[in-house]
Amino acid sequence: MSEQMIWYMFAGNGRGEEELDAIAKVFNDIGLQITKSEDPEDLRLSISEVEPVLLLADLGEVGTWEGWKIISAVRDEGMILPVMVISEELSGNGAVAAFLAGGNDFMTKPLHTGEFKCRILNLLTLTGRRRNLKHLLKVDGLMLDPSRRLVTREGIELKMTHKEFDLLYYLAANRGIICSREEILKQVWGYQFHADTNVVDVYIRHIRLKIDKGYRNKLIHTVRGTGYVMRVPEGSTTS
Repeated sequence: MSEQMIWYMFAGNGRGEEELDAIAKVFNDIGLQITKSEDPEDLRLSISEVEPVLLLADLGEVGTWEGWKIISAVRDEGMILPVMVISEELSGNGAVAAFLAGGNDFMTKPLHTGEFKCRILNLLTLTGRRRNLKHLLKVDGLMLDPSRRLVTREGIELKMTHKEFDLLYYLAANRGIICSREEILKQVWGYQFHADTNVVDVYIRHIRLKIDKGYRNKLIHTVRGTGYVMRVPEGSTTS
């Protein structure tokens, strides 16, 4: 089952359909079910009913938003509620207003969806809300089912160790985004290895032999001097 998040959209904001679709797709990819709200009282009711893992606040004037009082109240009652603010306000003024009011992150619109997704995932991780977000992933014939820790490509089951699956899932969930070795160590292993360790490179070699060998479309690519990225060939299907 998807985790619930609330997307508060200030009624006075003009929004293009492409922007709305792009934001919704990010949350769908992460595995978050969206509850939308445009009214502070509706927001209060939604928070009491769904206990969201995240609140995305799409605001006009960040510092004067009435919703900050609601957020402060539910936090006083013990709810952990990370808040990501997006706005057309200039990044300096808007960010300062957001953080002073109780926000946890801020981005200026128009959004870069790759950065937006990374910031959301980071926010969920830092606040301990990213526990049950894994869901079925499909990338160009590759399928990962976290409930059974099952990996197949073109219907053929591929045997993976526990850590190989975690690493492959991380790359697939962040497809198209360059993942540094340091970030992979933090997100997949959960702690920092010594800087000169090659454990990521070793595991990547093992995974490549299992999912890419013999296939025309290679999914895992090296970004020299940085890390790795899963790239989906143009025209391929993902979900």
